[in-house]
Amino acid sequence: MSGKPEIIPPSVTEPQAPLVALTINGSEVRVRADQTILQAAELADVNIPHLCELPEMEHYGGCRMCLVEVTGMERPVPACSTRVSENMDVATDSDHLLRLRKTNLELLLSDHNAYCAPPCKYRCPTNVDIPAFISLVGDGDYDESQRVLKENLPLPASVGRICPHPCESQCRRQEIEEPVSICLSHRFVGDVAIQKGLHPEKPGAPTGKRVAVIGSGPAGIANAYYLALKGHAVTIFEALPEPGGMLRYGIPEYRLPKKVLDAELEPLWQMGVEFRANTSLGPDVSIDQLLDQDGYDALFLGIGAHESRSLRVEGEDLPGVIPVVDFLRDVTLGKPAEVGDRVAVIGGGFSAIDAVRVALRLGAKDVTLVYRRSQKEMPAHEVEVRDAQEEGVKFVFL
Repeated sequence: MSGKPEIIPPSVTEPQAPLVALTINGSEVRVRADQTILQAAELADVNIPHLCELPEMEHYGGCRMCLVEVTGMERPVPACSTRVSENMDVATDSDHLLRLRKTNLELLLSDHNAYCAPPCKYRCPTNVDIPAFISLVGDGDYDESQRVLKENLPLPASVGRICPHPCESQCRRQEIEEPVSICLSHRFVGDVAIQKGLHPEKPGAPTGKRVAVIGSGPAGIANAYYLALKGHAVTIFEALPEPGGMLRYGIPEYRLPKKVLDAELEPLWQMGVEFRANTSLGPDVSIDQLLDQDGYDALFLGIGAHESRSLRVEGEDLPGVIPVVDFLRDVTLGKPAEVGDRVAVIGGGFSAIDAVRVALRLGAKDVTLVYRRSQKEMPAHEVEVRDAQEEGVKFVFL
């Protein structure tokens, strides 16, 4: 056999192509004439290393990892983009090919400017091992995927309902179609675990150490969870009646049902974490008291950000002007404000969107969100903004 092998143009398709016979590593294979050496090898259960070949993408042979030797050819050719032909004789494994592949891989790694780990994981604030977790979900192994999630994220069902998922903006799958639904997968796995009563937590042996956690918001809960897993005795002190912090008192029920949050907090109590409600740092307990008198070995402060930002404008202290944090907290505590028929919310973040949608649910008939910039510049996620618009919220932009 002589001459150059035919390289497949990306758009060529020949559904009625005839069969041809070729030899791969001494074994005869019959495949369609429009297939590549790599496809023929896969049909024959012959493994050829490759990095850049995907059915949804054009074949360029750029990684040069799938090089094979074809009798009569002067040099190895890329299997992913070389079409088979009658009586072709292909070798996929030799010392020469191994050296070439190793060299090409070293060249790829020596000058790369990409991530050394998946970019989705880099963008995840909790550093969840997203590829491992998603792979397990795809395999249907929800128990193990829950365990992987909880290595970094103790409340996957809750976070899966409220996270703005910056990881998905970096998902490489969108180069082919659309990002993987990482956030919704968190929610799904968390919900399955709740339904099954699955608690993968296995605390270590008691260490004899005692830790006081001030605040039961996401930071306090996470600290208490992982400290308890290490075998430490943990007590959470919370100024409000129930645990959760902003998860409970800052995020409305329609976004994060309290029964979901309560179910995800259950493993903490099962591991022996104590919870003391209505206990404020300062009026009820002090740092010195906890460390010197009560005998705690360490203390974590996670008091949260329960104060709304002031606009510093005239009239913001008038009756009917309510800080958004106070408004959302009061609704959860069962003492919602009288919103009346017309409501205006100033701001463009998540809390502002929550406020306008809660106002609608409290009976307001005309709700307007006023934002000082454009819609594109709003900090709130576009999905939240769209949902508010569909519910009838009016928007006034710059």
